[in-house]
Amino acid sequence: MSRPLTDKEYEWMQKIEEVVDRMWDEMTAFEQTFIEDILERFRKYGSKTFISEKQWAIITRISEKIL
Repeated sequence: MSRPLTDKEYEWMQKIEEVVDRMWDEMTAFEQTFIEDILERFRKYGSKTFISEKQWAIITRISEKIL
């Protein structure tokens, strides 16, 4: 079930936003499209962004590459 971001998740998304441009070439085309969509929603909704468990699994995998 989706829910608003915790403080820790919010900070995690901010860190991804900070490095995504520098690490763009490290990601697959799917990961680029996915993270771009998530970050657009994050910029619009901030801590009220809803991210599913499945989406968090993908964010975790991307984070391991870029953070």
